[in-house]
Amino acid sequence: MESVRNILIQLDSDPQASSFDSVVAVDAGADVLLRHANVTPDQVTSLTHGAMFTRSSRKLKHTAIFVGGSDADLAEKNYQKVITAFFGPVQVSVAMDANGCNTTSVAAVRSAMSGLRTLKLLPEVQVTTGNSLLDSESATNPAPALDPVLDRLTATVLGGTGAVGRRVCRLLAQAGFRVLVNSRTIQKAQKVIDEVKYLVPSAEMEPAIFDSENKLVETLTNSQLIMNAGAAGIPYVSDAAFDVLKSTGGVLVDLNAVPPAGISGVGVTDDAVANGSRLCFGALAVGGFKMKLHRSMIAACFTSNEHRFNLEEIFDLANKLE
Repeated sequence: MESVRNILIQLDSDPQASSFDSVVAVDAGADVLLRHANVTPDQVTSLTHGAMFTRSSRKLKHTAIFVGGSDADLAEKNYQKVITAFFGPVQVSVAMDANGCNTTSVAAVRSAMSGLRTLKLLPEVQVTTGNSLLDSESATNPAPALDPVLDRLTATVLGGTGAVGRRVCRLLAQAGFRVLVNSRTIQKAQKVIDEVKYLVPSAEMEPAIFDSENKLVETLTNSQLIMNAGAAGIPYVSDAAFDVLKSTGGVLVDLNAVPPAGISGVGVTDDAVANGSRLCFGALAVGGFKMKLHRSMIAACFTSNEHRFNLEEIFDLANKLE
């Protein structure tokens, strides 16, 4: 039987295509990498057509496209251009994970929900997102929110306006949380809220701007979930603030692996480690599942020519992994 090699076409918006994404792709089963850098939306259609028209229909599942780069907004535009280049059955699988924004946010929310279930603050049910909210059809007909969690728990997302923070806010809003979006300015927080509510009309969200540590502590003590998705090396929660927080129940997730900790009291390797009444998850613990998810996503691309992996689809894939 003829052996068909798996080809992954890497569309990266940066001057140099990501070596990280390339290594993960090889580990996930890509036999050949075609790496393109400085990719802009006007270049995507021709590159996508090159993937579509060079193999017979039965071989198309062995070609896939990965959209990356450090600019998640530009990557979203490139991803959409890939999708619109397809027609009928002439298509290949495509995944978007610019700078790990999707796999990291999904892994973080998965860890948070696991901790909340351990604390009996969430029911023991699996949630799925259904169809992607970012494809061309559902952009005007948003998919329904996930089944709401019990008593609408409150989640505060520190650094909620970055690429990962915005996606965390979106997933939590879909799951029925009341989401407090932290930012340095109310304008940036409100922009994220408006974006999420367009996709999830039932979302209950508010800006969270802290002008003092007392205000921060007051808000966080009433949050069953606290997620730090802010820039690396920035301490959001001090030792003193953590001493207050750990006496209140809930989950803490710190995605910052660079000292100092984003949330004092959360170690980078913490994986459901109890500190007072809080369960803690650190960046490296979340990162372990993120890597597994990333590899699984690329491997899945070579099982069919119809996969679309963006935020919601990646979340659904995560629920299928052990």
